[in-house]
Amino acid sequence: MSKAKRIFSCPECGEPYEAYPPDDKHLDVSLESPENEATGSIIKIIHDCKNCKHPITLYWYHKKMSFAMG
Repeated sequence: MSKAKRIFSCPECGEPYEAYPPDDKHLDVSLESPENEATGSIIKIIHDCKNCKHPITLYWYHKKMSFAMG
């Protein structure tokens, strides 16, 4: 597991929580499915807020590279 800790807040109660990328390839994260922004697989992980028990879905992915032509 990667050690790059991320801090998020529960969208329901605001309680902070820590999440870690599942591996060294999926370092970008979104609360919405990033299907158009991701290259390769998307890993969906659901966390339950320790304060209010609200389920929080995180989508870990590798962002597509964009190139500017000009």
